[in-house]
Formats: sequence, C-alpha cells, structure tokens
Amino acid sequence: MTVLLPKYILPSLLVFLMISACSSTETLRVHQEQTEIQVDGSLTHWPVQEALIHNSETFDFYTTQDDEHLYIFVNFKSPFYNQAVDNSGFILYLGGEDKDTRNRKGLAYPTGAFNQLRADAGAYRELLRDDEWLYNPQNQQRLERMQESNFDEFMLVERFDDGTDAQYGAITINQLEAQGIEIAAERGQRYYSLEYKIPLNGAAPFDLTPGNTYWLGFAIEPPDFNFRDSGASTNQGYGYGQRRRQPSSSDRRMYMRRQMGEFSEWFRIEIR
Repeated sequence: MTVLLPKYILPSLLVFLMISACSSTETLRVHQEQTEIQVDGSLTHWPVQEALIHNSETFDFYTTQDDEHLYIFVNFKSPFYNQAVDNSGFILYLGGEDKDTRNRKGLAYPTGAFNQLRADAGAYRELLRDDEWLYNPQNQQRLERMQESNFDEFMLVERFDDGTDAQYGAITINQLEAQGIEIAAERGQRYYSLEYKIPLNGAAPFDLTPGNTYWLGFAIEPPDFNFRDSGASTNQGYGYGQRRRQPSSSDRRMYMRRQMGEFSEWFRIEIR
C-alpha cells in the first residue's frame, strides 16, 4: 500500500485533484422500503434505481429508509480517492439545522492513518509542520501499519461552538451497536464500498427522527498542514528575466490538502 506522494504532479492530475463538488440545496425525499435491509457492504438487497441520489466518475451515493432506520451506501469508483481515504479517512456527516452546523457530528470509517496518528501528539505535530516528514522511510512504514487497522475501529468527529478544530475520538463497534448503528465495508473488490444503517429513534450521535430534514455529507478531510518556512531562495527562473514567487503558506496548505484528496459532497434529505 503506497504512502509516499510525489512532490510534483502533472497539470492534468492537478485539475482532477481540485474536484470538490457542492451539490444542490434541493431537498431530496428519501425513498422508503417496506422491509429491513441486510447490512453487509453489498448493494444486493437494495432498490438501486430508486435509492440512487448521486452518481459520478468518483462516487455513487444511495439512501433509503424503512420505518425505523435510515440506510446509506457509498460506492467508490476512483483509484485516487480509494487511496486517499487510507491516509485521511472517510467521514459521514448527518444532522445540522443549517449549513453552519451540518458538519458538527460525523463518523470516520475507515479511520485513516493520519487520524490514528493524532493519538501521538508529537508525531502528529511534526506531520503538520515538517514538509519532509512523509518522505522519511520510518514514517512511511508507520503509516502503512496504521492503514492495516483502518477498518478495525471508528472515530467520532465533532466540532464545537468555540471554533476549535475538529476533535477525533476512537469508538468501538460495541459502542456503535449499543446505539443501534451498523456499518459494513466491502474491501475485497477493486474499490471500497461502505454501507450504513442508522436508527430513527433519536439515538446519539446523529439524533435522527422521522418527519425531519437533515444535511447528509460525505467528506475526505486531510490534515491542515502548516509547514515551517524553510527560508529557501525564490530565485528560480519563471520566464525570461523573471523570478518565481515563493508560494504563500496558505497556498502550500491548500495544495497539500488537494494533493491528499480533499473532498466533500452535501445533500439535504427529508426523512419520512
């Protein structure tokens, strides 16, 4: 499983990496099934045509419900994003009365090696600040070992009113099941697929109940890199008699996040 990313990418690939779609704010009424769906990471039991809410070259998203549960299915179709979640994880968001609160609560699964690294505050700080950290063979090996545990646990992602960065906390499958949540993944095929079953009884963390409208979001959120200023010279040629401007810190951070697969897609759904 490759962790090392190139320092330079082709222009055509850069265009691809800059995809960050924003779906329409039109409210989608969730399709309703009469029977409970078996959660096993496969679309076999799904009303595929009725449940499809979005399809593209990168992802297919499905959602349906019965009287007691909301079901969500994510089908990966891109090798780039399939690899990106190995490091940055994949987050399902649900809830929020408006745009400002829609990303307050989410579940990260697979967790992503970078998010597992948060438990080691010193190492995680170096990842964010040192632009050579990822090229160290020992660090690459450490991330590869963490990637092997990506599907062993889950992470609750929370944001609070004080404006601090998202907080990630590991939770076990037993803790999820105690809230009535089921999640299954298919990893044996070419690309990942994820299936969720979430109760409509007001249980944490999403607090969903029938007859209400919610934001549904899917995201890949790489770390917010803040590399140290290397003080390197900017005297590289850029056309005759010109110099190339040193990228600003914010430009470098944005570039790295895109290179790491930053992605988000949002829908407004009505649960019956």
